[in-house]
Amino acid sequence: MSATVFRNIALLGATGNLGSKILVALKNAGFTVTAIQRKESTNVPADGVKSIKVDLTSGSDLTAAFKGQDVVVSATPNPRLDTEKIWMEAALNAGVKRIVPSEYSTNLETEAAKTLPIVTDKLAIRKYVQDLTSSGKIDWTSVNNGPFFVSWLWLSGWMGPNPKTKTATIHDGGEAIVCTSSLERIAEGVAKALSPEHADETKNKPIYVYTTAMSERKMIDIVAKISGAKFQETKLSIATITKEAFEALKRGDESKKMNFYVPFCFGSEYRGDFRYQAWNEKLGLEELSDAELEETIKRWLEEMK
Repeated sequence: MSATVFRNIALLGATGNLGSKILVALKNAGFTVTAIQRKESTNVPADGVKSIKVDLTSGSDLTAAFKGQDVVVSATPNPRLDTEKIWMEAALNAGVKRIVPSEYSTNLETEAAKTLPIVTDKLAIRKYVQDLTSSGKIDWTSVNNGPFFVSWLWLSGWMGPNPKTKTATIHDGGEAIVCTSSLERIAEGVAKALSPEHADETKNKPIYVYTTAMSERKMIDIVAKISGAKFQETKLSIATITKEAFEALKRGDESKKMNFYVPFCFGSEYRGDFRYQAWNEKLGLEELSDAELEETIKRWLEEMK
């Protein structure tokens, strides 16, 4: 049986923070990429990529736009089932061979994750994708990556250190590890998953990639080593944060909804350290070395000055 070869890829969200990186990675991997944009968009895709502007709520418009495409990749933020199913059904009707939904999450494979309101939509979309592709007429692959490995998250003080205020937040001691990915690593994961070398083995599967495995304590220690700063630590309980977030939501108060990301990343039963199921080795994606990690964080600190 010959290997699956995809050539033409339609990309939703091509000018966003993540989508723009995916576009570059797909082009660099030799794919022909077409950006699918809403009619009103004034954003210009990078690298002279062809753009088709459509009504994203119109199944017929999307079906026409997807004709001749092998794959549709979505990089739209905050996906919801009611909007995602429109383009997915259009992809099926257009004869697209594979869809890549907008997951880009932490570990969705645990029973604990299924209790978290922050992933309700993504799990509903996953179920819909599996049902849609059960006919065998179209396949799927999803890419997941843990929290973004970016300075505005890891140096914010929300989890780990804030170099500007010299304060740090740690949860349950700060030693729990979560796999975290740069936007470029996520984009590489998408491109590798769709390559002729890996398209067959990634068929109808979620794949997990990461840049480094990080804890709050490790980040604090590295920043302290580079900058010489000493941090005043606030120590919080994951169980308490999770309980308070559920209680607030029960009252109709969504102000603590972001706190669900703490157990999702660092709670032991949520398995944010997903190295046990990561595809890095299969896809040829290397984890940052200690020297590369320190150099990255040093650059972040310089950019914050």
